[in-house]
Amino acid sequence: MTKPRLLVLSASIGAGHVKAGEGLCQAYTESFNGEARHVDFLRYASPLFSRWIEEAYYIMTKHTPSVYKLLYQMADHPYAPAKKSEILIGLKKYRNLIREFKPHAIISTHFFPAAVVSYMYPHFKVPNGVVLTDYVSHDIWVNPNTNLFFVAHEGMVDELKQLGVADDKIRVTGIPIRPAFTREYDRTVLQKKMGLDPGRLTFLLMSGGNAIGPLAEVLKILGRFGDKVQVIAITGHNEKSFQQLQEVFQEMNMQGQVLGFVDNVHEYMAAADLLISKAGGLTVTEAITIGLPMAIIQPTPGQEDGNTAFLTGSGSGVYFKSIKDLENFMAELSGNPAIIKRMRQNALKLAKLDATQSILTEMNKLILENDKDVS
Repeated sequence: MTKPRLLVLSASIGAGHVKAGEGLCQAYTESFNGEARHVDFLRYASPLFSRWIEEAYYIMTKHTPSVYKLLYQMADHPYAPAKKSEILIGLKKYRNLIREFKPHAIISTHFFPAAVVSYMYPHFKVPNGVVLTDYVSHDIWVNPNTNLFFVAHEGMVDELKQLGVADDKIRVTGIPIRPAFTREYDRTVLQKKMGLDPGRLTFLLMSGGNAIGPLAEVLKILGRFGDKVQVIAITGHNEKSFQQLQEVFQEMNMQGQVLGFVDNVHEYMAAADLLISKAGGLTVTEAITIGLPMAIIQPTPGQEDGNTAFLTGSGSGVYFKSIKDLENFMAELSGNPAIIKRMRQNALKLAKLDATQSILTEMNKLILENDKDVS
């Protein structure tokens, strides 16, 4: 066989799918002596439609989460309208991509390209897999011509089997993340580098790349605990949120800093005691891999409800129904800091450091098996 080529397909609806795709692509090139190409397939197929979908997603999750939850629930059964309509958008571009790159295998980190790959499988019989990037299964990920399904934990196996997936197609590997999150860090060194006080509890406040959520309200609660805490707030590309949180910091004379987009979030996670954030699949994976407990406020209804249940059920996260719940938790934490230590230990038990390598090893097996069949 010539140098194996792996095509990795994602979609920019939530940053996690793209991050997972980029991580797989990088690792395959470095560790498997193959050629890999990552394509944000929704943008590739239709930039205008992709931009509309991305904006609609953020508007719904921020302003009308109940509508998003309804759509999510409606799609959780075979032959849902979304599963048929989404396929039609990318067919021509998919044909062009396959004929140009000629992949030996395809892996998708979003259900949209996974549906297109399955639909076109009778015409392009390329071995393929899909990575479920959340901690709960959903029928929208299930397509008849997918060869392998990669899931985050054992509980998802039965969920997929109930959706009609054969047991021998399911692999429990964990969710792929960038190598930076799997390394060991010296918290003391990181905190010194960031100008943090090692005698205070360090809270990392994030809420996705667009800073969705009640960040200012959360920050005001944390500010009431004065010299016991310090906060790193990361607002991504949301300039309005950045300015708003800066004002709260100054008003309450808080210790820490407000940041916009950063490319070393792994270091901030490694330096922190607790992450307060939305429960996106990749964020959850990054946190538990680095041993960082999570507190969830206002998860996006649907998949993030499942991610939140996974965290709370494992003892590595807490869920606050309201800002008042956060205030009560902070009071409890002040009297019993061992809570954080216990949650950190529970998080580390869940970590699957070799997720990326495990997925790519399985995909490589598919390539080799297919090569034997062809020859």
